[in-house]
Formats: sequence, structure tokens, C-alpha cells
Amino acid sequence: MEAGALRRGDAVPFAQSVAEAVRARSRVFWIVAGLTVLAAGLRFATLGVQSYHHDEVVTASRILRGSFGHAMDAVGFSESAPPLYYALAWIWTQFTGTGEFGLRSVSALAGVATVPVAYLLAAELRGRRVGLMAAALVAVNPMLLWYSQEARAYALLALLCAASLLYCVRALRHGRRRDLTIWGVVSALALATHYFAVFPIAAEIFLLVRRRGRESLAGIWIVILACLLLAPLAVHQMSSGHAEWIGGLSLGHRVWETAATFVTGETGDIIGQPERPALSYVPLALCIGAFALLALRANRDERRAVAVPLLVGVVAVGVPIVMALISSGKDYVLARNLLPALIPLLVVVATAVTLPSARRLGAILGAALLAYSLGFCLWVSTSPELQRPNWDAVASRLGEPQAPRAMVTWTLGEAPLRHYLSTGSFQVRASEQYPWLVHEVDFVSQGFAPRPPHKLLGPGFHESAHEGAGALFIRRYVLPGRRLAPLRLRLLRRARLNFRTTGVLLDGVGPGPG
Repeated sequence: MEAGALRRGDAVPFAQSVAEAVRARSRVFWIVAGLTVLAAGLRFATLGVQSYHHDEVVTASRILRGSFGHAMDAVGFSESAPPLYYALAWIWTQFTGTGEFGLRSVSALAGVATVPVAYLLAAELRGRRVGLMAAALVAVNPMLLWYSQEARAYALLALLCAASLLYCVRALRHGRRRDLTIWGVVSALALATHYFAVFPIAAEIFLLVRRRGRESLAGIWIVILACLLLAPLAVHQMSSGHAEWIGGLSLGHRVWETAATFVTGETGDIIGQPERPALSYVPLALCIGAFALLALRANRDERRAVAVPLLVGVVAVGVPIVMALISSGKDYVLARNLLPALIPLLVVVATAVTLPSARRLGAILGAALLAYSLGFCLWVSTSPELQRPNWDAVASRLGEPQAPRAMVTWTLGEAPLRHYLSTGSFQVRASEQYPWLVHEVDFVSQGFAPRPPHKLLGPGFHESAHEGAGALFIRRYVLPGRRLAPLRLRLLRRARLNFRTTGVLLDGVGPGPG
């Protein structure tokens, strides 16, 4: 009907053609479309509201600031990820610019597209009802929302890994060469987006070889070729040690943090806030309840249906953890790196809460999880304390330097503050021995912080202003007249600003006489 209506477009008014096309669609189609619109609303409504965060500044200022060739070179020397996302972002920002909305819209579009892919994946496994629940869970998942508003590769990674699993499932069920080829292409694109895509893809290769044997080579050769092409870049980036900082954090804590982050998004250290583990208790308990339903109420066919996404999700999380336990030099376990596991696990949850044998209890668990997740997304979208720090507002309050000054703040806030100041500010290390001379010292804290001890500043400094900037707080100290005084760099790094680490930026200043 739809095709016929569109072919008669010359003879029938356009509005009538559209109406016939709409009527031709099923109710399921419009529910998925509505969930996709909901996902778009959550992602785009506040897309340009938050300031860039530390890693986003690297994307906007270091990688995308020049030609395409410069961007690809910058990926090699400054990143620990493959180049596909940055290539797409460079092309996209030639039209949209590198402002927050324009650059982040690449990730937002990927996040929106993940909703219908999740529906198709779950529907392929267990039918439309499960597909609708999976699409709803993806649309309102706080973790997926967060990275759909991040100028980094993670939303694209989630989309491509979900699409890879979709075509893996189709190839397992139907054995069509077309599905295997598309699976190979999408998997190669996922690997070109983030190296951690290798774990779910390895699980899919195992399943395909086991079920389809030599037929699976129609897609596997594409994946092998992608690995060979990416290997030199991966070796070079590993030698630079950009990701070695991850192994310095407690592995057990990062594993727990991954579980919490999967259901509540980034609400702690990454935004300089205290951790809020209690926020994850309810959704984690609901997910555990769903897995219990699956174990106790599912029949053989239902368990077989979830075996594929469950295996892929477990491998995507478990293998990196095992590697980290075996060798600290291969410890890259971090919630955002494990993101390929999230959508397969949400599909498992969607299957569990829609089991016919647990209709009422499953419906309660599913509705509660959806309500909590949607409410949490709305809370994050309206609460500055759960968002990226507002460095743009801090830069506006500080303004242009009127005299040599130092700015003391979170180490991960130095890059975004420099980005928004655009005054030639630069970071200094505690090991540097120059006797820097300043007229002003500004402290930027997470929320209200007590006045710094006098010994951090030295004689003559007095507080000239204090004000809030979103969830951040600024205290400004100046010397009388035009005086300059040596900067107590090592002491300033001990300032208590409610951040884990403290750094120092200098602006309008040069080293004093040695």
C-alpha cells in the first residue's frame, strides 16, 4: 500500500499519500519510532548545554583543529584508539563546527540510531515484544545517554557492536552469505572505532565458526583484514603509554564502578564529584531480579535465545578482567571501555522481564527499571551537580588576565579551562623550578570549599571576590597595587578543592629572574 501510494504521488495530493503510508505501518513500527524520538529528545535537548570535559577538549582542540591529515596524525600520537570516529567527526564538523552541539551531534545521532538496532536485535532473538522492551531500555539508559553527549567514540562503538551482534544473530539463524558479509563489514568498522570491540567480535566469531563452519569465512576474512591494517597503529599507540594510568587504580573498584555506571551513567569521579553508589542499588537490584527470573522461569527455547547476547556480554566484560588479573601491563578495564557489553546485557534483561511465565512480576520489574532510568536521565539533564563541570562559566567569570595570575583547580579541569579562556594559559608542573611571579591567584573548587590557608599564598594576598559558576566555586586573591610575588607552586597543589588531584594554570605570566 505504501509503495503504491508513493507512486501515485503525481495524481494524489501529497498529504493523502503520507496518510496512506502512515496507515500502512504497523503499531510496532510507531512504537519503535516513538522510542527513537524519545531517545533523540533526551540526547539533543541538552546536547550543547554542558561544557566540554577533559577528553572532549582533546577531540575538539588537539585532533580536529587542522586538516584531515593533521587529525589522523594526531590520533596516532595522542590517542589510544583507532581513527574511524575522528575521521567521521572531522568530516562532520566541516559543516557544523567544533562547538559543543555540532561536535557532539555525531555521538547523539549514533546513540539515537542504536534504539532501532536494539529492537531489531532483540526481535530477531525472541520477537517483537522483547524487541520493544530492549529498545525502551536502550532509549533511557543513563550510560548510553551520557556517551551520546560525549565528543568521543563510545556511542559509535556501542552502535556498531550492537549492529555486529544483530548480523551475527541473523547469520546464525539463516546462514545467508549477505548477513555474514555485512557482519564482517560492521565488525571491521567497530574495530576501527575502538580496540575493545575485539572482545565481543571474538565471541561472535566463535559462535559463527561453531554453527556455520567454513561458511563463516565470508565475513571473518574482512575482520582479519581490519585487524592486520590496524595492528601497526595499535602497537605504536600502546608504546606511547596513553592508557597506562588505568592500571594505577584499584581493579576491584573499577569492576564495581562498571556495574554501577552501566545503570546510572557517569556520576562520580569522571565529573569530579564524590561517588554515589546508593544511586545504583535500585536498578542493579532490578537487573539481578530479571536475571533470577530468567534462571527460574525461562524454558529451554528462551534460555537458548539469550545464550548468544549473554555470551557476548560476558566475554566483553570478563576477558578484559581476566587479562588485567594475569598481567597489570594489560589492564585497561574501565566502564566506558566495556560499553560493548551493555546492549547485549540489556537485551538479556528485556527477554527476562517479558517472559510469558513471569508476566506480572516481569512487567513490574521492567516498568520499574524503565521508570527509574527515565527519571534518572531527566534528573541528570536538569541537575548541574550530575553534569560535566561548567568550565565555560568559570572562564567567563575569570575573564581576560589584567595581570600575571595563577589558577588552581582540578587537574582534569585544566584542559577545558584553557580551551574556554583562549588567553594563552598553560599548565605548570610541580617539578618546574622557575620562580613564577604573579599578582593574582584564583581557586576553582567543586562546590563550596573553605578558604585556603595563608601559607599557600604568602604575605600580602587578600580575597577580592568569591562566586559560584554552576556546581563550581571561585575564590580570587590579589596583591595590593601592581605588586608581584613568587608563586608557591608546590604548596598550591595541596589546596583542598574537593577534587582528587589539583593542578595549576598560569596566564599572562612569564618566569621571574633566576
